Amino acid sequence: MAFLSSLFAVAEPKGFWINIIRAFEGVTKNYVLAIIFLTVVIRLIWGLIDTLTKFNSQHMSSINAKMQPELEKLKAKYANQPAVLQQKQNELYKRYYGKSQIGSCLITLAVMGLNLLIFFTLFAGLNTMSAYKISSNYENIKYNYANCLNVTNNYWQSDEISLEDKKELFLDYKNLSFVINENEEGKTISLVHKSKVDNQEQIIYTSPYKDDFSEKVNNPEIEDGEASEQVIRSNENIIKLINQYFPTYEEGEEVGSKDIVLGYEKVTNDEGVEEDNPIYLSNALYDVALRNVVETYDLTQEKFLWIQNIWIADSPLNKSIVSFSTLKNQVGKNQFEKDEETIYNAFMPGLKAERNRTNGYFILTILIVAVTLLSMQLTKFYNNRKNGKRNIPSTPQAGGKWMQIFLPVMLGIFALFYNSVFAIYMLTGQVVSSILLIPQLMFVDWVIGKKNKRKKDKVIEVDYSRKF
Repeated sequence: MAFLSSLFAVAEPKGFWINIIRAFEGVTKNYVLAIIFLTVVIRLIWGLIDTLTKFNSQHMSSINAKMQPELEKLKAKYANQPAVLQQKQNELYKRYYGKSQIGSCLITLAVMGLNLLIFFTLFAGLNTMSAYKISSNYENIKYNYANCLNVTNNYWQSDEISLEDKKELFLDYKNLSFVINENEEGKTISLVHKSKVDNQEQIIYTSPYKDDFSEKVNNPEIEDGEASEQVIRSNENIIKLINQYFPTYEEGEEVGSKDIVLGYEKVTNDEGVEEDNPIYLSNALYDVALRNVVETYDLTQEKFLWIQNIWIADSPLNKSIVSFSTLKNQVGKNQFEKDEETIYNAFMPGLKAERNRTNGYFILTILIVAVTLLSMQLTKFYNNRKNGKRNIPSTPQAGGKWMQIFLPVMLGIFALFYNSVFAIYMLTGQVVSSILLIPQLMFVDWVIGKKNKRKKDKVIEVDYSRKF
């Protein structure tokens, strides 16, 4: 919607990843499925790059395994001569590694940097999209609600319809609805009544749909002999409509004194006495408008499986409908017009009563941590099994244990505090990587095996008899 860019600091996102996701969304017709398919494609392509890092890792592990017996001998021989031991170790490293260690480190750093670049740029793009979706969904509901009040106001201001007919129509508010239509001529909103006799719907009154309620009016005060022009902002006119049809009452003021009474219904009070209960226009209109608000929410809300709102975190601490403070933080504290919270409170409490649900149960967070740990255990199991068959003692890598803790925790934190769409991206990526892991390791070992067959076995003998 065009008016969003003028009202919100959060404009419709653009960028490399957003454009690609939109292309996938055009095919899948679903944002979450678009993210899943995009992630699968990224991980399949990334699998080719990742195989290179695994090859380097396996190659270095193979060199370590071959070098380990000689290194142990050096440590035993020069245990009391640290300086000599250091010199001999450096010579040994140089003989086995040569320049391959530097090249391996550079490849690993380059791949790690590229991986982080993809992770954080996609993270930033989806965060921006989350803010945009939350604000635009709210704005859509807000303007639908305001247009419901506007078409009602136009109907009640019409001189062509008698007051009694107006009251009679809204007295049957259970069969009233607001219908929004869009065609080549533009967008309209209609007040529609369903007949009790034949269930046929009849359009009672139609008004143009307003994307913006702001207007320019002439100020009656004269300045320098000319009438000045005054701008009434959108929210001011919406607040006028709300105050007109949902009047507020001061303490001690009789409720209903400012409202239009449509008719009366017989009710029995607490004492068992039957009395006439007034039916106010405000109650009837709120009922009809709220049904439109709920319908709009259902059409625009993006769910996935157990997640009620994919644009906030999968957590029982979150509700599917964001609070005003959350909405304000997403949009920007200084970007709302005056009285935005009053407008929010005019229809959101009713919507929350109908549709506010727990947004999730930490399922994505748990799955991400579990799959990440599983992937690490698969690597460990494969290497232990391979080394066990070859009678090669496994050599733990520096920082390996810390990485087994840090990586799952980091991914879990991202899933816990940020939107569910990004958590789905991380989970899908971890699942695909886990599926590819064993085939990748087997392929790397096969390549290394073929490479070693082409070389002649060389036994490197080192003279340790030299004394210093």
